[in-house]
Amino acid sequence: MVAWQRPRLLACLLGLASAACLATAFWFQHVAGLEPCPLCIDQRWAHGASITVAAVSVVCMAPGRATIMLAALALTFLAGTGIAAWHVMVEWHWVASPGCSIPEFGDMSVDSFLSMDVVRCDEVAWSMAGVSMAGWNAIVSLMLATVAITGSLVSLRGRR
Repeated sequence: MVAWQRPRLLACLLGLASAACLATAFWFQHVAGLEPCPLCIDQRWAHGASITVAAVSVVCMAPGRATIMLAALALTFLAGTGIAAWHVMVEWHWVASPGCSIPEFGDMSVDSFLSMDVVRCDEVAWSMAGVSMAGWNAIVSLMLATVAITGSLVSLRGRR
């Protein structure tokens, strides 16, 4: 049976795909040594929201609620797409992102503040085929949103 006809399975697969994206980000941070910038962290929160909505969908999806649950999942992926696209625009210097270049001073001494490494949002730390990690995240998140929207529409059509 096709996943479109099984909304609970589709939500599970979408949640696993989002978890794979999040696991990849953590791998790049903890294994490859690429520290995330603030916009990278925001993209992780979007995947966390997608995983949460997918898990709730899998556990609590009532027969008539598949359309709503998959639409909610699509919205989380679209939010992630928007954050990632904004990050790409910052990387390409199309827009400025004021909160990304200077960390909070807090109780630090001036010497420790001046010696700290700052992870900038407007610098590409890694790319593949000329596309940054934020760019790949935007592409994947948009694809996942498209699948969730399609599943929601198929579910809606099946209810008629």
